[in-house]
Amino acid sequence: MSPRTKKQYKEIRKEKRAIIMEAAVEVFAEKTFMGASVSMITKKAGVSKGLLYNYFESKEDLLRQIIFEGFEEFAHVFDPNKDGSLTENEFKYFIDETFRLLQKDTYFWKLYFSIVMQPDVMLLVQDKIMEMIGPFLQTLTEYYEKKGVENPMAYARLMGSIMDGVSMNYLVDPEGFPVEDIKKILIDKFK
Repeated sequence: MSPRTKKQYKEIRKEKRAIIMEAAVEVFAEKTFMGASVSMITKKAGVSKGLLYNYFESKEDLLRQIIFEGFEEFAHVFDPNKDGSLTENEFKYFIDETFRLLQKDTYFWKLYFSIVMQPDVMLLVQDKIMEMIGPFLQTLTEYYEKKGVENPMAYARLMGSIMDGVSMNYLVDPEGFPVEDIKKILIDKFK
């Protein structure tokens, strides 16, 4: 058996890191951040505590990395060409992709909503979340300004609030939630 190349080691590290993060998302979503322990995470991931600490400084660092990477993926579905302006097609794409990510990453979104409801935990990731939400609201506000709506910032905040509420309702009842009907209503009413 020949020695591993640097590329192979990099892939193994990337894979192990992802396994730890996936396990942590599930444990945090099920037990809450405060109720989860590093032992629970390492048991779920099938790794040692030492390996976890090889990738992450602490449980808090692990949480931050999960949120940061989750929001990076989410950022790609909003204003996909990154020109700071939304078209109606990009708005529809945003709604469709938000639901796709919600269905794909259920544990992540359960974790996100549980974090925002825990002030002590929210402090760990608040800066990153606000960094992501600010441009989102600005672009959405400008979208509604171009549409000529009265009080475009209120529309942008309302749209964000509706998306949060719809997302939470989906997470509570994914089997009974009429995703396609809700997407159509959102697009018809708010684009």
